[in-house]
Amino acid sequence: MTVLVNVVVLGIIALGVTAPEWSTAGVIGLALGGVLGTLMGRSTNLRAVRLVGATRTSAFMTGTPLVAAVAGSIMLGETVDVVDGAGGLLVIAGLLALVRARSIPTSVIDGVAAPADPRAVRLGFIFAAAAPVFFGLSFVVKKWGLIRYDSAVLGAFIGAFTALLIVVLIDTSSARIGRRVRENFRDIPWWFVAAGVAMSGALLTQFAAFSYLDAWLVGVLQGTQGIWALLLGWLFIRKEERIDRWIVVSVLLVAAGVTLIGIQR
Repeated sequence: MTVLVNVVVLGIIALGVTAPEWSTAGVIGLALGGVLGTLMGRSTNLRAVRLVGATRTSAFMTGTPLVAAVAGSIMLGETVDVVDGAGGLLVIAGLLALVRARSIPTSVIDGVAAPADPRAVRLGFIFAAAAPVFFGLSFVVKKWGLIRYDSAVLGAFIGAFTALLIVVLIDTSSARIGRRVRENFRDIPWWFVAAGVAMSGALLTQFAAFSYLDAWLVGVLQGTQGIWALLLGWLFIRKEERIDRWIVVSVLLVAAGVTLIGIQR
């Protein structure tokens, strides 16, 4: 439902956008970026959460900027200067502090226990390690595509549409498409619709950011979403989250890192 809403919202916005000069390579890159991030990254991340819990999975996700930095250096010739590097390290340190805070069970959501089956645990760690690789590569591939087909709106739409198309093909081949349609349209999950609208805004701003920042920096800044999700959760779902000293440390480190990155922009 969230991916479908992404396609609808971004498609409507795209109707008012003038398309740049066509680039087959650029469109393929944008489509591949959508598959890597929206489909592969998200699915492996959620699968890891299911198998080994949100805290362990979050620890692995802090590696996303490193993957993006290495891939960006190879594919885009990007470099990491001292100030940006220091800011990125502060943000990553803040995210690790957030992981430390979440290692103390504070909610039903984050208190998922690791399964007893060692094979399931190993598989969970494989998925957890794969997620930042897919997300990091997606940032670089998306920017590579945008360099050749320069439209943030159309780039976001192409990525979301490709992800939705693959989901539909997978569900159709496994004979789940009928059940998926019934689940989403017989009793519409309105909270997921709202999440899809919010995510559409996130995709647009993410693609716009590629015009100003290196791919790895976009990865660093997008990685701070865990902080904002926790703070918003504390504001609106107080029984699910609480603020402790590790979360305060996390917020301060992330704020310092983001400020340092923004100094020279």
